[in-house]
Amino acid sequence: MSFDAPILKIGPIKYGDTQEYTLFFKNDGAFDFKMFHLEGGCDCTEPLEWTKSAVKPGEKGMIRFKFDSSKASVSDAYNSSLNIYGNVPDDLIIYEIEAKVTE
Repeated sequence: MSFDAPILKIGPIKYGDTQEYTLFFKNDGAFDFKMFHLEGGCDCTEPLEWTKSAVKPGEKGMIRFKFDSSKASVSDAYNSSLNIYGNVPDDLIIYEIEAKVTE
């Protein structure tokens, strides 16, 4: 699986603000990719919607999530992630998120 960017950099976002994001990924594998479960790496990252059907090799899928900076901390590089569980080795893909949260 590949994303448009290896890490999503958010911000600057003001502490207390909430923003929604949509990511697109491509199935670079030889088999259909099926996402079983999606969760945020912390309370600030909340999955909203994602491609529920199997994504065939060469095709794209989508993940939409909300970043709530009031559940993060003021930082130039606050780290979170999307934890993607699916039919891949070790069942888990971690997509890193870095947010610049300002006062």
